[in-house]
Amino acid sequence: MVSCSTRATAEVVDTTAVVLRVVDGDTIDVRDDNRGRLRIRVLGIDTPETKKPRYTVGCWGPEATAFAQEQLLDQRVAVVYDDTQDLHDHYGRTLAYLVKADGWDYSVEAARAGTAHAYIYDDNPVQRYPLIAAAEAEARAAGRGLWGPPCNGNTESVRR
Repeated sequence: MVSCSTRATAEVVDTTAVVLRVVDGDTIDVRDDNRGRLRIRVLGIDTPETKKPRYTVGCWGPEATAFAQEQLLDQRVAVVYDDTQDLHDHYGRTLAYLVKADGWDYSVEAARAGTAHAYIYDDNPVQRYPLIAAAEAEARAAGRGLWGPPCNGNTESVRR
């Protein structure tokens, strides 16, 4: 398990979903009390590929998936939308942050743990981008996770 000395906490939130399955470090299946089963594409981060057809597994991809499983599987979370982003991506996944009841934000903490890059889609940063980018900078400076050996920040997948 990746451990970090600090963590981001926001306001306490009402958790309405339970994490059913971790597909990979940035795609999570939940069952929401009100909306049913959702596949979430977590906003503001990108993790190394592990399941992209005809591509290699990216460096630190399995570790990013393991971090998500350790932190989220079977946990209650809030599915938090971002008014600056679409509700769904082109694969039909729900675009949202996942936040635990105490305000622990998965996007920020995955970046802080060095299991995710801060991510901007289509030149439109998420509202929480400054927090996520600061957490990534902390991980980079510490050489944590994908920023240290053997990846040293290179997590690119290549076509087989």
